[in-house]
Parts: sequence; structure tokens; C-alpha cells
Amino acid sequence: MMATKRKTKSAHLTEARSSKGRDHSPKWDNVDTMSEDQFSRHFRISMDWYRLESSGKELKPKVITWMAANEFTKEQIATFKKTKDWRCNLTTGSLVANLLKGMPDSRIGFNEGRSTSKWVKDSINKILEEGKNDIEEEEDTLKPIIPVVTIQDRLRETAGKMAEEIDYALDEFTTNPDSFDPKAIKVLNLLKAKEAKAAHARIIKGFYTKSYEELQEAAEGNCEQLKEAYGHLSKPQLKKIIAFYHEIISACEMLGQEAKVNRKPRAKKVVPADKIVAKLKYAKTNEQLKLVSINPTEIIGAKELWVYNIKSRKVGKYVASEYLELGVKGTSITGFNSNLSVQKTLRKPEEQLKEFKAAGKVQLRKFLDDIKAVDIKLNGRINEDIILLRIQ
Repeated sequence: MMATKRKTKSAHLTEARSSKGRDHSPKWDNVDTMSEDQFSRHFRISMDWYRLESSGKELKPKVITWMAANEFTKEQIATFKKTKDWRCNLTTGSLVANLLKGMPDSRIGFNEGRSTSKWVKDSINKILEEGKNDIEEEEDTLKPIIPVVTIQDRLRETAGKMAEEIDYALDEFTTNPDSFDPKAIKVLNLLKAKEAKAAHARIIKGFYTKSYEELQEAAEGNCEQLKEAYGHLSKPQLKKIIAFYHEIISACEMLGQEAKVNRKPRAKKVVPADKIVAKLKYAKTNEQLKLVSINPTEIIGAKELWVYNIKSRKVGKYVASEYLELGVKGTSITGFNSNLSVQKTLRKPEEQLKEFKAAGKVQLRKFLDDIKAVDIKLNGRINEDIILLRIQ
């Protein structure tokens, strides 16, 4: 049953170390029957095994054996033997060890079908080039070359470790599908306990998506190849494993959605007020009426703005919409209530504007009402004939 407490990978490795005389390295005997998902999972486990159990020095002889069988010359092999042991990195050594155990050179659906042998050959040639003078150098003058590990590499490695218990559960299904309980492991809780982030969830989802889609197609029965591939499973067993894969995919998607909800919104960049009003064209002064415009930056955030059009003799008041403030965009006023923002024509501009300048807040409330003229709605546009009289 899935609820049974499993041994961790480290516990299995401890047993392997204590059992002398037995080869506990990963096997590739059943590679032809593995699905893409099983192949990827077995590859990750195999690489981890060599990473934990071996060193570059221990894997170097395997690389030499592989070179001899893969068209490297005697001179190249001799040069490789003379290179410092640390140059044989774990990735190269682990790949060679897996190839010697029967891992296929390439496979459709894995690593985009690229050749593993080609990568290994390129790595060996690089070691040969960088280590050709090792025999002439002093050991203590050499600095170990630290392999460059990308962020994506680290994410994939971490995601693989987070998915170990999921892999163990899938192994249980393979061993005993009848007793398998897809509800026994709560994938979402498991990933949260391992502090999986959205980036990890996206990678983990990718580990299992193809197999999930294949199983669904197999259940539909429209693809003869998939029906044959999963023909060893009964309908109840197929239903169980599909339910478990659905749980994995749903858990990963939920982690991604939660991350979006909890993501802190990007702080809006504050634009300086003088930059906002830089394109605003207005009349700075009018000597005849002795009017001087306010600084247009004062409009930003105001609730009211009084203006006077020198050419049309109209005085107007912009009133901010409810829950908004006045602003400026290009050559126009924004954020105003189009019904309350009106203007009227002055018959005696000199006298009425003199009265306007002397008025306090209370008098200004009735200033437009006392002007006997028709209300005309303001359109927000400001030009070089308009004086910016006052803000509230």
C-alpha cells in the first residue's frame, strides 16, 4: 500500500554500501519496455546513484574502457590516462557508466533525441585539450575547474529530488497495481512540504505530462499502439493510474496558480509631476487682465481646477470625478467629471475676474451660479489661450 513508510534513497544507498561483493549500480536490462516517463525517471535515479556513490577518479577507468570501444586512438587514451583525475567530471563519468550498462545512445522523447555518445566524446576531447600539459605541471599549481551549472540545471535537479516519492509511488503501481491506492499520497501536500515553488512545479509537471496523455489515449482506445503498450493493465488498474497522474498534474498546476495569486504586484513607477505636465501648453500670463497661471504641477492630485480662456472670455471649473483626482496627459486634463465640469462666458471679464481673485472657498462655490450665462461643458483640452487660475 502507498501508506506504507518507504525507505529513503539515502537508506537504500547505505544498504548498498554495507553489502560487499554485490553490484548495486543501476541496471538498464528492461530499457526497451520503459515508457518515456519511466526512462526519464530511471535516468535521473541512475545519475544520482553515481553522483553519490562514485568520484571522478573511480569513474575514470570506465571512461578509458569506453574510449577504447569508441574509435579513440591509443595516443588519445594514453593522454587521457595522464590527465589529472579531477578532470574526469561526474557527469561524463556517470553517462559513460550508464552507457556501458546498456543505456541507449539516444531515444525519442528524451533530451530531444540527442546523442549521448556525441556529448561524451565532446567532453572527453575537451578534457584531452585542457589536460594535455598535466604531466608537466606541478599538482599544487593546478586549480580545479568548477563546472558551470545553470539555474535551470539546479531547478531540474531540485525538482527531481522533490519528485522522488512520486516516483516511488509509481514504482509501487508497477510492482502491485491491484493494491495501489491513488488517494494514499496527497501530492499537493507533499510538494508544499518540500517547499516546491512554481518553477519546480512546472518542471515536475513536465516529467509526467506525456505519460498522462498517453494513458488517457490508451483508455479511450483510439490508438492501437497505445492499446497494445498498456494492454497488460486491466480497466480498473488503468483508471487508478490515470487518477494518480491527474493528481500529480493538478497539484503542479495549483502551485502555479497560487504563486500567481500570492505574487506581489510590481510597484508602479512614479513619474515626476514636472515630466507629466511637460507637454501642456497654456498661457503663463495676461498683462491686460493681470493674470498669472499657477504652476501646472499643482493640478496633479487636485479636486478642482479653475481656468480662463482669454480668447473666448470663458471661465470654467474642472471638478474631479468621485474617487478620482485631476491629472494631466499630454495637453489635456484627465480624471474630471464631464457633467459637473462647465464653463460660462464673462460679460465684464476685468470686474468679474477681480471678484474671482478676491473670493474665498465659500464664495467660489456660488461664483459660476451667479454668472448669468449658459453652461458649456469643458472638454479637457488646454491650449496657449488658457490661464490656469486656481486649484482646490
